Amino acid sequence: MRMLKNSGKIFLIILASALILNFDLLFSYAAEHKEAADLNKEYVIAPNDLLEVAVYEEPDLSVTVRVSQNGTINYPLLGNVKASGLSVCQLQDNIRDMLEKDFLVNPQINVFVKEYAKVSILGQVAKPGSYEMKERLTLTQAIALAGGFTETANTKSVKVICAGAGKRETLEVDMGRILSKSAPDTELKAGDTVIVEEAGQVSIIGQVMRPGIYNLKPGLTVVDAIALAGGFTPIAAQDGVKVIRMLNGGRKTIRVPVASILRGGDKSRDIVLEPDDTIVAPESFF
Repeated sequence: MRMLKNSGKIFLIILASALILNFDLLFSYAAEHKEAADLNKEYVIAPNDLLEVAVYEEPDLSVTVRVSQNGTINYPLLGNVKASGLSVCQLQDNIRDMLEKDFLVNPQINVFVKEYAKVSILGQVAKPGSYEMKERLTLTQAIALAGGFTETANTKSVKVICAGAGKRETLEVDMGRILSKSAPDTELKAGDTVIVEEAGQVSIIGQVMRPGIYNLKPGLTVVDAIALAGGFTPIAAQDGVKVIRMLNGGRKTIRVPVASILRGGDKSRDIVLEPDDTIVAPESFF
């Protein structure tokens, strides 16, 4: 008998614990969804967002619409309604007021962002693709979302193709200037496309251990490139290195005294390479 009583107590304790656990889970679930709903109401609508507009007991007025490039939605009875630049809550209030003015008595409206507008990040990033713009997004934040640059990315000329209702504008952005705080970060808009191209290649020929073609990493100098090529051969004229650069259809030759630079000479003479440069390490005749 005592065992039955104890079993009953244990059952009640387990039941109470389960109820408390379920209550906590339900409370947590409700809190998370309330937070998501609050964020949805505060979100500022952008072109290309896909919106759900629901009107209680009015199925003909409950629609799914995409915000156009000029920032409007086409809504039954009302025609073109401004949406871009408004919060979800503001758009909801505006539609309610317009319907109440001429068509419905005390309409109950709910606007929800079904699909956020996106930006595309392509080229030399770790994870190229399309990313949702749930909030304000700058170029540096977008690059971070895409996993950062690859080793061969041309960070000095990142292209941003700006979306718009008219002709698309292309910006060229030097990420080095942004990261050094010498230029402001670029704010992206819905539908923009970011393209990160390869920095290109350079050729290294002559008296180096591994002559060939090498990927041009940002900031690569002549001394760095010689090291990539395994250094000089014993018969190289180390102070006679030349860089051949194509400029406006012509050729420019720049002499770089690598040996003197390595001995602690004027490091300013070690130049940063550009795409398609050719480094020539001549043979010493003495």
